[in-house]
Amino acid sequence: MYHGAEHKCINCIERGRELTVKNVRKSSRLHKRCGTSFLLFVMLVSIVLFLFIRVQNPLLRLGLRILLIPVIAGISYELIRLAGRSDNFLVRIISAPGMWLQRLTTKEPDDSMIEVAIASVEAVFDWKAYLKETFGYDVEDWEKQDAAAKAQEAEDAEAAEGMEAGKAAAEESREQ
Repeated sequence: MYHGAEHKCINCIERGRELTVKNVRKSSRLHKRCGTSFLLFVMLVSIVLFLFIRVQNPLLRLGLRILLIPVIAGISYELIRLAGRSDNFLVRIISAPGMWLQRLTTKEPDDSMIEVAIASVEAVFDWKAYLKETFGYDVEDWEKQDAAAKAQEAEDAEAAEGMEAGKAAAEESREQ
């Protein structure tokens, strides 16, 4: 379930949202550049590549498989990168098996798991700088605006309570 929380955090950031439990909860638990999808790509690329490379000698076959690991990894990496950059029909078809697999390897996290995922992301990634560079958002300004809005709400609530108390006092004086 933490796997899904991690995906939700990354999706939240990539959509330009502040990394809060509320925002993260709204994000998808599936991610196009997931490591699970990458491993599936590695397996599929290996199968396709070795369909065309036939060697009878077991020692030579083993040597070729070892030598082709970087090629397979490179092709798989480029496919997963393409999946992350593009959203056209062909890319969605190529990405579909990895997304289906993620339905098995991720679950919807609860809020405590989301909090752990947020702390993990914050430990390794400056998401506030990313939002500023990518989207032009200054999260610190958001935090100041949120604090000002909360202070205003508290002030308004206090004023409303005062008005209610004044109305109640006026009603009492009328009744007497």
